[in-house]
Amino acid sequence: MSESQINAFNIASGNVAPTSLHPLFVGILIALLLLWSGWGLLHVYQGYASERITEQGLIRFVIRTVLLIVISLFLFAQ
Repeated sequence: MSESQINAFNIASGNVAPTSLHPLFVGILIALLLLWSGWGLLHVYQGYASERITEQGLIRFVIRTVLLIVISLFLFAQ
C-alpha cells in the first residue's frame, strides 16, 4: 500500500496498523474452521453410529476436513 493509503486506513480504523489485524483475522478463520469441523464431525459420527453413513463416508469427511485445515494454515498463517 502507498503512504496515502496507509494514512487513510489508520484514520478510518482509529490508528490500527494493517499488519496488526492480520493475526486477528487468521485467528478468526482458524477458529471458525475448527468449529465447523467439530460440528461436521459430530453430525457425521451420529450418522455413522445410526448406520445412515458408511465408514467410507466418515473417512472421506475426515480426510477432506484435515486437508482443508492444513491448506488454510499453510496459506494464511504465515
